[in-house]
Amino acid sequence: MRQTALSLAVLCAIGTPLAAAAADDCPTVVRAWFADRSQVEEVAAWTEPWEVRYDQGFMVVGVDADGFARLMAAGLELEIDEDLTRKMCTPAKMLDGQTEGIPGYPCYRTVEETFADALALTVAHPDLAQLVDVGDSWEKATAGGLPGYDMMVLKLTNSAVPGTPTGSDPPHGKPRLLVTSAIHAREYTTTELMMRFAEQLLAGYGTDADATWLLDEHEIHLLLYTNPDGRKHAETGVLWRKNTNENYCGPTSESRGADLNRNFEFQWGCCGGSSGYPCDELYRGPTAASEPETQAVEAYARTIFPDQRAPDLGAPAPADATGVYFDIHSYSELVMWPWGFTSNQPGNNAALRALGRRLAWFNNYTPQQSIGLYPTDGTTVDFAYGDLGV
Repeated sequence: MRQTALSLAVLCAIGTPLAAAAADDCPTVVRAWFADRSQVEEVAAWTEPWEVRYDQGFMVVGVDADGFARLMAAGLELEIDEDLTRKMCTPAKMLDGQTEGIPGYPCYRTVEETFADALALTVAHPDLAQLVDVGDSWEKATAGGLPGYDMMVLKLTNSAVPGTPTGSDPPHGKPRLLVTSAIHAREYTTTELMMRFAEQLLAGYGTDADATWLLDEHEIHLLLYTNPDGRKHAETGVLWRKNTNENYCGPTSESRGADLNRNFEFQWGCCGGSSGYPCDELYRGPTAASEPETQAVEAYARTIFPDQRAPDLGAPAPADATGVYFDIHSYSELVMWPWGFTSNQPGNNAALRALGRRLAWFNNYTPQQSIGLYPTDGTTVDFAYGDLGV
């Protein structure tokens, strides 16, 4: 039996891989050794490997008993990581002296703390920051249930400066950046990264040249929680990924909900990169953009970005296309660009690749086309580029 040396960092720093899971609903963490890529793709059609090491021939997966049996049935050699499994199964609780933050993770703000601090930023910087309600979570949109949340975008720009218009037919105003975070509930780091980015920009305005230029000449739109219901559930210590839609897999099931990052309209369910079984982690929903959270992101993106790309898959966006979109995740240390559903290159492949490699130069992540990890369909980045040419 191969020996493992995996460990889970539980430090207060950007980069903590996943939230710890509650003892009564925790995964068994395994290394699954594979012979070829097809075995990875088979697994990635129903659950998300936490890590894939093609160079070493294994992936790291957290599974329940049924998932463990599915891995066995796929012919994979499995090796339980007892240390990481034990850490995943340690109940979340407040640390000694902890009075704020997620239980056990004092450096990561809760949903309520995030919204309160974001509101405080708009009060302190009324000319530079505002909160925009772009839609409702599933729980809020569903009558008679839990209260749910508004989906809030923290918009950062100097409203007193017109900026330099971009595009030519017609001019599009300031170039815009849209960032979505926490679409997968258990990825605590992503929203915290957005908040610290916002705080750094606002604190530096007028004294830091980069922060001043970014806010004067650009619009920055930060969707703080793309999946607020799921994130709140994850804060209890559950290793939650999907939204909390009770219509899928049973109203009280710990496997309910849809994977919002497989629910977007563009190439939804096309290519084996998602699951049609409601209890799977990668369940794509019953129809394209069935979830209110997905609908909110698509609608907001379409209000701030013009449609700049022809429908043909190989068509490039024009040279003067405007806008940048990021969907922030945690753990795998990758910078990825479209497409995720096909190995064909997008029309703007050279530009996307150059941008991805440039970003990866700063943090030493691995830059690659999204499908290089494994196939995905109905995803955020394929929608933003495929539908709008961003």
